Amino acid sequence: MDITAESTAAERETPPAGSPPVVPFPRACENCRARKIKCNRGSPCSHCLLAKIPCIHAEFRPKEKRTRVLITPQYERKIDQFDRKLEAVLKTVEDIKKQLPTPTLQLPNGASPGSRIVSSIVSAPTPPSQIPQGQTSGTLVEGDSSLTAHSVFAKDLLGKFVSNESSPQLRETMDALYDIVDAMKKQPAAREMTYPHARTPDSSGQGHQLPPISKSVHVLNLAKSRKYRGLALAYDCLPMLQFSETCLSVYFSTDYSEADFIIVNMGLRYLFWTYSHEAPPEEREELEEFSRLCSANLETALSALPLHVPATTDMITALILGAYYTMELSKPSLSWILLSKASELCQTLGYHRIGSFKNDTPEDSRYKQFLFWVVYLLDKGLSLRLGRASTIQDYEITVPYPSREGLHSATKSSQCVSAFIRLWIMISQVQGQIYERLYCPEAITQSESVRLSRAQALAERLEEIGQAQGREMEKMNAITRDNFGDELTDFCIVSDEVLRLSLLTLVYRAVPHPAGSPTTFRAECIDAARATLAKHQECMAVIEKGSIGLFSTYMHWTILFAPFVSFIVLFCQVVETKDRADLARLQAFVSSLHSDDLNVSEAVSRLARLFQVLYTIALHHVETRTGNGQQVDQQQSHQTTTIEVDAYLAALGFPHQVMGEVHKHKQSQQQQQQDETGDGCLGGGGGMGDGFGMYETQRAVNPVLWMGNGAQLEEWLYTNDQMIGLLEDGSGIQ
Repeated sequence: MDITAESTAAERETPPAGSPPVVPFPRACENCRARKIKCNRGSPCSHCLLAKIPCIHAEFRPKEKRTRVLITPQYERKIDQFDRKLEAVLKTVEDIKKQLPTPTLQLPNGASPGSRIVSSIVSAPTPPSQIPQGQTSGTLVEGDSSLTAHSVFAKDLLGKFVSNESSPQLRETMDALYDIVDAMKKQPAAREMTYPHARTPDSSGQGHQLPPISKSVHVLNLAKSRKYRGLALAYDCLPMLQFSETCLSVYFSTDYSEADFIIVNMGLRYLFWTYSHEAPPEEREELEEFSRLCSANLETALSALPLHVPATTDMITALILGAYYTMELSKPSLSWILLSKASELCQTLGYHRIGSFKNDTPEDSRYKQFLFWVVYLLDKGLSLRLGRASTIQDYEITVPYPSREGLHSATKSSQCVSAFIRLWIMISQVQGQIYERLYCPEAITQSESVRLSRAQALAERLEEIGQAQGREMEKMNAITRDNFGDELTDFCIVSDEVLRLSLLTLVYRAVPHPAGSPTTFRAECIDAARATLAKHQECMAVIEKGSIGLFSTYMHWTILFAPFVSFIVLFCQVVETKDRADLARLQAFVSSLHSDDLNVSEAVSRLARLFQVLYTIALHHVETRTGNGQQVDQQQSHQTTTIEVDAYLAALGFPHQVMGEVHKHKQSQQQQQQDETGDGCLGGGGGMGDGFGMYETQRAVNPVLWMGNGAQLEEWLYTNDQMIGLLEDGSGIQ
């Protein structure tokens, strides 16, 4: 538009200064407006003159300026409040409907000064901490040889054999053991397959709240300036420089990936948690709160990962960290899901083939191979832990073990980490072979000679690894202690030996006992179990004199990670032989788990409770079998109590020799009833005969399970696995 024309128009609209006010043009009169006819706007108008009626004109009022109401800031806040309240109501209704309350994580009420709100990377329509109805509506299903199947039989059997006249102390212990059996039958699948602290982002679009950037920078600087002994191994697995850059990307960028978000929250979670133990009391609570906040972000991001994720190195790293985190939650099934995807990505990218790294730099090649070996050792361990086939086959692998020069650089620290990784890989390889050659369904069907040869080969391999570990640590001892400290070095050496001896016990468990042997287990198996518990005492001594809090690591990655059968083997040995020396070993193991340390997780506290109950049962069993009472009524009381204990042990699937005594006791009772009544029939439907009949029925349905003097191998593995799996569901262990 022409500037001159604009100025002319403005002059016409604006009256000159000093001119009389402009009189507004008169409106039509009220009569004409009401009759909707044209008015000549006179006063009076022509129509009012003809009609001889008063002509009324409304007072003219200029149009007032109205203030424009900005509804966005005012009403959007109210809409957001309504959305949040509605979402909370819907979530409450779902919780009531499903009757599956989930634990909540205490989070900050509001944004801290300087905190950063990042945009949401998830858009799940339902809370990720819950499973939509219909997806997991039942309980965990186990096979006919599992301990869960035994619990179904035990529920009815125990009611037949348990006497109401038992001592209150023994009755209380048996009730605790009965609760364990009942809980095994009611393990909900939904609880195992969900993240307890995951949450859904607000509908307003606000995403995940991160700790204040100043606090994150503070712990990052601490990690760079001085290495914390408890995280020494992690520094070389996740370089701090690269991690710092990823943190900055998540805090100040909007195009970060899901993998970056998981890596950052996992790293910050452990940094805040670790340095909270060194902080003053006034700062400790705040750092622990930030650690919980990162945990909630991590679980939310993991629960929202899609089925198809990008095949990148960062995503593999994120999945490994997620698997590590879920193992510390004692959720091995969730860890298996994440590891299976990480294994798929590694094989998709060819990280298991040496020819895939021709175009990579030596540093990138070493790091990618390191990621594959971490996935490998976790996969093999969980394969034995869960009783599932590994996702990685040894004959597919062509990459060498991690280089002795180090993971990322030729530093002394990196060389120490590489030495430990090489030993862990060898152990994990044997873990996978133990399942494949001794405990998988195909191995169970093999002849005793085949199983014996396989077990002997694996036992020899474990012995070779033990010798190799000694030579390696002797060579690297000085360097390792300089970089990791005496406490962490001693802990790694002793805890690795506990794991090796526990696996050796599991191998010898698969060897058939000689014909005519008075005990279920071979002497080698019992010796390995005793050595394991003795080495456990050494490890606890290292942990107790230390200051970096290794008890949680030991329980989650040695006792809970692999099938820890050594305690169970000695427990059964005590039941069979009444060996008081082995009973003392069980007592020492239970006493070593101090009550002050058990709050590291619910799984650890429930495991200690389980071992305590089993020890108490063994103690009562030995006392009742070795009593000095000579009177007949005392003998009968001891016999009745022994039958009750053995009925519980049979229900739990533990091998023992007392079922014959149960049968003899039952036959004597039936014979006495027949002599008194003259009836040649067995007891009625409500007697103990029904309980033993159910035992015979169970034996007829699955004769392999009850064959000989011990539990069948697959059942034994599930016995241990399901008792540990029970730790995820504490409904039966208080």
